[in-house]
Amino acid sequence: MFLLCCAWIIGAASFRVNVPDRFLVAIRGHPAVLGCEFTPDPDLSSLVLTWQRDSRVVHSFYYQQDQLDRQSPEYHNRTSLFISELGKGNATLRINSVGPKDVGQYLCLVSNAKGTGKAQIELDYGALYSEPRFNIHVNFTTVTVQFETEGFPKPEVIWLDEDGQNLNYHLELLDQTEDGLYLIKSSYEAQNPAVNVTFTLKNHLLNQNLQRPVFLSYVSNEAGGKSWKMAAIISLSIISIILFAVVMLLRFKTIKPYL
Repeated sequence: MFLLCCAWIIGAASFRVNVPDRFLVAIRGHPAVLGCEFTPDPDLSSLVLTWQRDSRVVHSFYYQQDQLDRQSPEYHNRTSLFISELGKGNATLRINSVGPKDVGQYLCLVSNAKGTGKAQIELDYGALYSEPRFNIHVNFTTVTVQFETEGFPKPEVIWLDEDGQNLNYHLELLDQTEDGLYLIKSSYEAQNPAVNVTFTLKNHLLNQNLQRPVFLSYVSNEAGGKSWKMAAIISLSIISIILFAVVMLLRFKTIKPYL
């Protein structure tokens, strides 16, 4: 009896469940592959494998087949195991169509004839920001340049002048798209006749660094605007005089001479 207890304790102590990476970043457009390894047993009849996130069941396997009846609805038709690798101790989970809502801590729980164990992995999510779309708006006194892009998570946005110094006075509009991405509209307003700035966006999670320099030179349209307004006033005056003359002429023609 003592020998049997010692053998059970030694077997339990030798059973291991571990994850190669405790922190994983899933990138938009690619599946998340959560690695998990355990002490293998070629006989899968006693294998019970469950992936959990908080209290939700992400994927489970027992009785030598997937058991998805209790799977959380948000993971339906999105998860899979490498079944042929289970006998080798590979409990890796694949999650398709990863999004911001999948961020969190995942627990890999494994039990077989050799023991029971668990390991935890933290999943984060990122989306590379798209090529910034450029817009420009010019009025009489200022010119506004804007870049628009979407990605995840929230980025760091910086505007630099021609000397590489931060420009603190820029406008930031932040919204979210239907698929959870952040939509950034960042603009800078200049009052000089020449613009020489650099738009910088940093997605620290994915080590993405976008820099888009902008150099514009323009001539203020204020003088031209005044000239146009003056021309419009003169034109209106001439039109008024012509209309007055036409009215008087018509009135003169409608007056009957006294007999």
